[in-house]
Amino acid sequence: MRAQLDTVEPGAGAQYDRFLKQARASLNMGVPNFIEKDFTRASDYLRLPALLPKLGGVSLPQLLEPHDRMLKRYFKDWRIRGLLSFQDLYVGLSPATAPGVFSLLAGTELTDGVFYPAGGFATVVKGLLAAAERCGAQFHYNCAAAGIETAGGRVTGVRLTDGSHLPADIVVSNRDLPASYTLLEGEAIEYGTQRHGRLAAMEYSAGVISYCWALKRRAPALLHHNVFLSGKGEEAWQRARSAEELQQFPNFYVHCPARTDPTAAPDGRDSVMVLLPVANMQQSGTDEYEALVTAGREAILRTMAAAGIGDIAEDIEEEVVTTPPQWRDLYGLQHGAAFGLSHGLNQLAPFRPAVKDQRVDGLYFVGASTRPGNGVPLCMISAALAAERIQQDHT
Repeated sequence: MRAQLDTVEPGAGAQYDRFLKQARASLNMGVPNFIEKDFTRASDYLRLPALLPKLGGVSLPQLLEPHDRMLKRYFKDWRIRGLLSFQDLYVGLSPATAPGVFSLLAGTELTDGVFYPAGGFATVVKGLLAAAERCGAQFHYNCAAAGIETAGGRVTGVRLTDGSHLPADIVVSNRDLPASYTLLEGEAIEYGTQRHGRLAAMEYSAGVISYCWALKRRAPALLHHNVFLSGKGEEAWQRARSAEELQQFPNFYVHCPARTDPTAAPDGRDSVMVLLPVANMQQSGTDEYEALVTAGREAILRTMAAAGIGDIAEDIEEEVVTTPPQWRDLYGLQHGAAFGLSHGLNQLAPFRPAVKDQRVDGLYFVGASTRPGNGVPLCMISAALAAERIQQDHT
């Protein structure tokens, strides 16, 4: 890694060591004090200044200044800075708007490593399903939650789309938190409408168009993880609201799991997922994405060809595309924002909506838009925070 960086910018290898030390320090400070902690009382916020000594060698201004400006302290070449800040996409920001604290994302990837579940991510879901069933959980299939029923200032159960009713004094919603409030029924319906309106007006992460391709041949130039960065700098981070606004060579991510897991594709073939960040429905003001889907596909294939991957258009046998309206409809994501609420300084972990509703007793939340934030690890932590809060409230 150091040798490769030196070929791009002389001396960048040594600077990489300095940056990685700072990123790891941010991670070590941030996880126990912010990410894994639920802020439930005013005293929790009052103790924030007491954390300053725990910063160690981490500079507070570096944590709060724009991520790209912080990286300029270490690297001059925009390509290196872009590579070490691409993760800002996942929190709904750009390197120019994300706080420098998000260097902790690169810190965990580059020091802890990236792990892949053999058999695909569905094996994680199946493992959680089996664990829950061993604990006595029952699952209802081919139906969805149509409403959260309330009475007497608390939840009373869940109404399903098949017409059945599940009585409950505790309801945990994994629908995107703002959209969860649209499910409130009974005496809390007006409160749910008001709460949803306030939350829907907040800032949200990027929309995503994902392209899943089944290729009839291998694309050997692609690795398991591939990041394509435009040469347009900050301009390329602007989320396209239309085909006309899409960059000729946009930023996007490509995943080829068969490089690690042979079961991900038949012999001699490939399965490819492309994640193209675009404007969410709040930003685009429309639910029409067909033209952007077509322009996005063309731009991705054009960029791959220019990067030496080859012309793989003719190798695509099957394609499944998911757009922001589909993310909304499939998973209850507000505005079709794939990663939930954005993560500006005013929406960081302790300042995000709480895992427990303050008015409707027994109503809890998990997922990307509650604390601590989005991404699989943080969503799992939100589940742990919700479970701990439920135990505290009902023990």
